[in-house]
Amino acid sequence: MFDPFCGCATTLEAAHKLGRQWIGIDIAIHAIKRVAKVRLQERLRLAEGEHFTIEGVPHDVEGARDLWSRDKYHFQKWAVEQVDGFVTTRQSGDGGVDGRIYFAMPENDANKRRGLESMAIEVKGGKNVGINVVRELRGVLDNDGALLVGLIVMDPLGERKERNFREFMADAGDLDVLGMKYARMQILTVEDILEGKRFNTPGAVGRVDQSVLPLA
Repeated sequence: MFDPFCGCATTLEAAHKLGRQWIGIDIAIHAIKRVAKVRLQERLRLAEGEHFTIEGVPHDVEGARDLWSRDKYHFQKWAVEQVDGFVTTRQSGDGGVDGRIYFAMPENDANKRRGLESMAIEVKGGKNVGINVVRELRGVLDNDGALLVGLIVMDPLGERKERNFREFMADAGDLDVLGMKYARMQILTVEDILEGKRFNTPGAVGRVDQSVLPLA
């Protein structure tokens, strides 16, 4: 059975229960991850790598580079969703904002804002990421309304460049939430993300063409 728009994978589950071989495809990385977790692992008790495999979703840095080379927009989507963010709808001309992480802000004496706030996320997959990128991101922090900004880069910056980046970003200061400090400008590499590291924010809200293929 072949389902090119598998979505929540109802047809994949039905096919498996009927003893049929199946292939499911969906363009949304988040949907594919949910298929693997809920339908295949929890409901059907299938193990990734033993009963099925997922193609098109990066599992290492080389896979991320491959996705970047094939489809830069879907690489951005993947990176943003990996850090529990929501992707912006515009594919270009977005002012350096590729996604957002939303979080609730309590009200206290030092902070009169309350409700849902955000960290603006920018993703850079190229090799030459210059200091101008963080300068532009500082502009987003000052003018966009986001309380925090985060930069995702493909590769480590190198000792000297990373020091310069972090010194510049440190000048933006911290966000104080009930005595907890959150750097207003933060940076992660793809390797950091694959190791499970995430941007430091108050509790996040809601925390490519890929195929789910059964193993022979």
